[in-house]
Amino acid sequence: MVSEPGKNITFTCEPRENRLLEEVSWEKIQPQQIDLLISCNVSQGRSYTSKYPRQILSNCSKDMKKAFVTMPNVIGSDSGLYRCGFKASTGEKETFVMRLTVTDGENKNTYIPFVAGGAVLLLLLVILITTITVIIYKRRKRQQKRGLFKDFWITQNTATNNYRNPFPPNPLSAGAGEDIYVNHPVFCLGPRARV
Repeated sequence: MVSEPGKNITFTCEPRENRLLEEVSWEKIQPQQIDLLISCNVSQGRSYTSKYPRQILSNCSKDMKKAFVTMPNVIGSDSGLYRCGFKASTGEKETFVMRLTVTDGENKNTYIPFVAGGAVLLLLLVILITTITVIIYKRRKRQQKRGLFKDFWITQNTATNNYRNPFPPNPLSAGAGEDIYVNHPVFCLGPRARV
């Protein structure tokens, strides 16, 4: 709840299930302590105020179903967390927490820069994640292409190395070569004499 100074603020609290209430309490939660604002014994219809230095109005009556407290003429120091606690006649307990922010009237939209800043940070985060994803994708694609080219190059080199070189590295001297036999009817006339 947000309010300007000088206004009357009412907190309302209602248990989730319709139970017969035995006790209701209102507290202000502060970092160093918890101040009891008011305590109500529902079965007796009596409320007990604490030493809290603030006027607090509440409803405390027999068989009440929901509780409220009113703080007249709120000031900046009234800002904070407030807790409403119920205790049912069965012993079950239930609590609710509310926040009050008292502004000075000029800073009504102080949350707008925070929301805008958060939106800008979220947008930058999305852009950063997208950029990193694209870079990783392109690197993987480039590595896959290199891998395919490397496999192709190895296959080509292996294929060319399987063939016999038609030109021997050291030419044989005349007459020191091997006999070549060709299985063809025109050339197969018998062995030749060596010279």
